[in-house]
Amino acid sequence: MAQTSEESVEPRILVAGVGNRLMGDDGFGPRVIDLLESSSLPWNVEARDIGTAGLTIATDLADYELVVFIDSMNMEGEPGRLVRTEIKVEGGLEDMAELSRLSLHEVGLEGLLRFSEAIGTLPSKIFLIGCKPRNTEPGLELSPEVERATFKAVEMVHEILENLDRLVE
Repeated sequence: MAQTSEESVEPRILVAGVGNRLMGDDGFGPRVIDLLESSSLPWNVEARDIGTAGLTIATDLADYELVVFIDSMNMEGEPGRLVRTEIKVEGGLEDMAELSRLSLHEVGLEGLLRFSEAIGTLPSKIFLIGCKPRNTEPGLELSPEVERATFKAVEMVHEILENLDRLVE
């Protein structure tokens, strides 16, 4: 289908759920993607479960002007606490050889973004919606606190999408 002139100026957006569904609350990001896929998203927004893709997603990032990563993260506070932050990647990749020795699971989001910057695929705007986990032991279920937080995270994604005109230059 051909794009209208109005559609052609809309930024391409990726909402990426990071995490391992088999490790309890580490499955927060993929669970939020499940919920987003059942909601109404604009044509220019792709919701994707990237699991523990590591560096393999770096080349795909070139296709987007804005990326929202959704992940569990260690931080202060009670399980289920959410934070939204804009990520700025500065300084480039210090040691490409060191990064190439790491397994994909060891790279993490910071390594992915630094690698993406080094190869020229880093989007201009990057956000992170993070959730404090309760349990990252093997298991398919999220803790009740983190499950409740998934619905709030979906609302946070929609807030970002509704405020794009202020977020993307």
